[in-house]
Amino acid sequence: MKALKIFLSLLTWVVLDVFIGKQQHKKHHRTLVFDETKGDYRFYKNGSPLFEDMFEEITQAQYQIDVYFYQVRRDKFSRKFLDLLKMKAEEGIQVHLLVDQMVSAPVRFEMDALEEAGVHIGFAETPSFPSFFYTLNRRNHRKMVVIDGVIGYVGGFNVGREYIGNSSEFMDWRDYHLRLTGSIVRDLHRIIVDDWSYNTGDVIPSVSYREGGSYPFQIVAFDGIGVENTFLTMIRKAKQEILIGSPYFIPTRKIHRALLDALDRGVAVHVLVPRKRDHALVKEAGFPFKKELVDNGAYIHYYNAGFYHAKLVMVDKEATDIGTANFDRRSMFLNKEVTISIFDPAFVQHLREEYFKDIENSLPFEEVDAHLTFGEKLRIQISKPFRGIL
Repeated sequence: MKALKIFLSLLTWVVLDVFIGKQQHKKHHRTLVFDETKGDYRFYKNGSPLFEDMFEEITQAQYQIDVYFYQVRRDKFSRKFLDLLKMKAEEGIQVHLLVDQMVSAPVRFEMDALEEAGVHIGFAETPSFPSFFYTLNRRNHRKMVVIDGVIGYVGGFNVGREYIGNSSEFMDWRDYHLRLTGSIVRDLHRIIVDDWSYNTGDVIPSVSYREGGSYPFQIVAFDGIGVENTFLTMIRKAKQEILIGSPYFIPTRKIHRALLDALDRGVAVHVLVPRKRDHALVKEAGFPFKKELVDNGAYIHYYNAGFYHAKLVMVDKEATDIGTANFDRRSMFLNKEVTISIFDPAFVQHLREEYFKDIENSLPFEEVDAHLTFGEKLRIQISKPFRGIL
């Protein structure tokens, strides 16, 4: 009886915690929407060339380096990154490093050395009362770097050895990341500046931006509000083809219904997800949605040449969104994310070609999930209450 009372008390606390947290979140969310602007880009799908270029440009920085990464591991590769930031701070360059409070907690082991070198450090999304459980589940999932206000990086890669393919567990790590120049860098930097101010109470010094660029982009910083509607709008407009790439596929019921409606309209729907998993229950939580889509004519592909961590939604070979938002409820309702809308036909076509190259290294749903074991069926049922936080 005593144990039951304790359980009911904890359950009541969690329900009230989540209710208060949601109300405060909706009231005070910090979604930043920027107008369409111009820029130039370089596209990466592998970590080694990305970080080689990024580290070289950080080395050459003359004035200021502003960084937000969701995750910085405690490993040899991450230490190389932190040592580079220390070196630049010791040269007199302004360096600001913001990381997620929970996921990048190992950075605290390097804090003394970083601060002694002159690096300014901040931690994002610290859980707080009266909605501790809710805020514990709210993460800043963005990955952004701006160098001298001139060069920007944004996409799905975090900092750690697995992201450059040096993990025996995940092998090749597939992700999508952009190097940006031109007017779009100003908007990316404003997101970092806002994150820094919100989480530290301090101000990042202003920089001089370079305007211009050849290609149209639009950047949006979501705060757990708006991602679902953005995806819904794209899906409902589709006439020919919808391509979705994500490490996690746990759609909302509205989005799932919209995908089924698209299939009824004759739209070809492709979903690319990893065969490997990096979190418990994520595959099982998405299974019922994938199964119903396949039964209605969709194509579900499991990437089988490493770990697929890219995030992409593309419609009718005309427009695409890439960035940090996964195709799951955590990205749609809890996490802070950043997405880039791309309208350049040549770039959209290039991304489409890269997407289908990855499908060539994938297995069809029917081959992977045709016959479920009793344990898999049980885990599907267990995952249902947790779909929103996986």
